[in-house]
Amino acid sequence: PEITLSVPDSWKEQAAKAIDHLNRSAEWHTWRLVNESQADVRLVNDDSGAVIRKTALALAVPFTLDWESVSHDRAMEILNNGDDSVTVLPWAEMLPDQKALRVDGLGPADDEYPLQDSWSLVADESLTKALDDLASLLQETPGDKVIHLAAVGDIMLDRSLGYNLQQGDLTYPFTDVAVQLREADVTIGNVESALGDVGEPELKRYPFRAPPEAAESLALAGFDVVSLANNHGMDFGEDALLQAIDLLQRQEVSPVGAGANSTEARAPEIIELNGLKTAFFGYVDVPVEASTGFDTATWTAAEETPGIAWADPLIIAEDLTAIREQVDWIVVILHSGFEYLLTPSEPQIEAARAAIDAGADLVIGHHAHILQGIERYGKGVILYGTGNFAFDIDGPPETAIFHIWLDGNGVREIAIEPAIVQFGGQPRLATSWEAPAIRNQIYYLSDLLNTN
Repeated sequence: PEITLSVPDSWKEQAAKAIDHLNRSAEWHTWRLVNESQADVRLVNDDSGAVIRKTALALAVPFTLDWESVSHDRAMEILNNGDDSVTVLPWAEMLPDQKALRVDGLGPADDEYPLQDSWSLVADESLTKALDDLASLLQETPGDKVIHLAAVGDIMLDRSLGYNLQQGDLTYPFTDVAVQLREADVTIGNVESALGDVGEPELKRYPFRAPPEAAESLALAGFDVVSLANNHGMDFGEDALLQAIDLLQRQEVSPVGAGANSTEARAPEIIELNGLKTAFFGYVDVPVEASTGFDTATWTAAEETPGIAWADPLIIAEDLTAIREQVDWIVVILHSGFEYLLTPSEPQIEAARAAIDAGADLVIGHHAHILQGIERYGKGVILYGTGNFAFDIDGPPETAIFHIWLDGNGVREIAIEPAIVQFGGQPRLATSWEAPAIRNQIYYLSDLLNTN
């Protein structure tokens, strides 16, 4: 018997390939693609039949617009009547200069997100087997593959946070934010200290050393990758650096940007999820300490000497070019710039852009101890300064968890979850009245970067 199929124009090429395959392989029936609406099988743009594709629809607005969420009723009104500030489009077609409005607090990546574009096959029950055959082929189209990263600022688990860890409370530093950190596929941070119990302090202004328990605390909070390439990673010398690497690896937290030699320090951590590979690198380039004359560059790893990876733009380009064809995404964690300045410095910009030029999809910056802007550069995105996160230090308490989704085109979307560093260094989520000012600072600084 012959079975007729009607599909919208946008599906005809894919449907034609599917029925050609069925006609060559099936023995008990043949398929024919027709235009008539009274076909035996119809592909419809809803979920009334056997659903073969469901895509989240985003209510996309400019990234720096001070508008974050809508109610479900308002979302339906926008879908039906439009809004001058909103573009309705599949989430997969989002651009980095857009963000998706949350609907009753849910974003397009959430399972319960209500705005879905569904396609289903509708037919008489007698055609169930044939329907299954066709559905399996139409579903073979490469899926909408996305990974979710969570990135935060500087983590320093010495001082009061370290004291609580030594008292046995390993969840203390991140107790108020661990749920949000563990939601991501990969959670990233910068460990702004030595870690362990060996070594002697360097002759510098603020030598930090987190206790050995800090490694397990990071793992419990959901961290997967941390950079040690910063101006505190070797505060207690080479042996302490190697101990930190060992302690973290034992907890299945992957350190980058440091190692027993230059090859290890410059090597990426490659994480494979759902058949897709992401490479993570760590680098540092910070000024000489004005008060002591200490130069972090003296810690640069050599061929047979432990150390950190220095953010020489030529080195970054060499490292990334060597791995680009072997992975799907590249993320660079960059510790650079000047402290407490709202705008990135020239060396900071040069290193970050060199990474994008060499094939990085995303650069995540630290060191300023305050939030800086986000730049869309070339085919990538640069978060210049993500502030402090878990850090007992004087300074602005405003910070954030940056949720980033990567797809086949690079950065699909960034969502900012504002947070506050409390007295003693413990982060918590910002309240509804604290959050707007934090987002607006990032938006304002981002506008400056992207309009100059």
